[in-house]
Amino acid sequence: MTPCRLLLATLVALASAQAAATDFGGRTPDVDELVEALQPPERTRGIAIVGASSAVARPSASMQVGFEFDSSKVMERDLPKIERLAAALRSTNLSAYRYQVIGHTDATGALAYNMRLSQQRAASVVQLLQQMGIAPHRLHAAGRGPKELLNPQQPDAAENRRVEVRLSP
Repeated sequence: MTPCRLLLATLVALASAQAAATDFGGRTPDVDELVEALQPPERTRGIAIVGASSAVARPSASMQVGFEFDSSKVMERDLPKIERLAAALRSTNLSAYRYQVIGHTDATGALAYNMRLSQQRAASVVQLLQQMGIAPHRLHAAGRGPKELLNPQQPDAAENRRVEVRLSP
């Protein structure tokens, strides 16, 4: 493979990685949408590109989940989102996979506080999913605080406060 083709293939892989995340924002996705967003792609045959495998994003779904002020308790109005996520994770298409539940915050406040709060909120969602029948070994909570803002132009925007579910490596 020529250097130009290798560069092109790597750029295509990077572009695919950027497009892989599904953001549902404030809306409650249905179970089928969640299954589609979280299902790993079928393995294909072909030539492996050295270094490109790390660029391919894992399937993920991002949803805004409301929490009580200064708390990790999920607001009642957003429990249907968690229930649909649990139903998707119980589906036969996803039941064999493990997932990370990642909490994100906006950039308001101290970094250390936001990191701790995002971890607590992710753990809260994991706990709810476990109560809804998802095996504990399939879920891992992680907090990212304001490190991966969905809207970096408005660091305090509501869409930055979200929960993301990502296929574990």
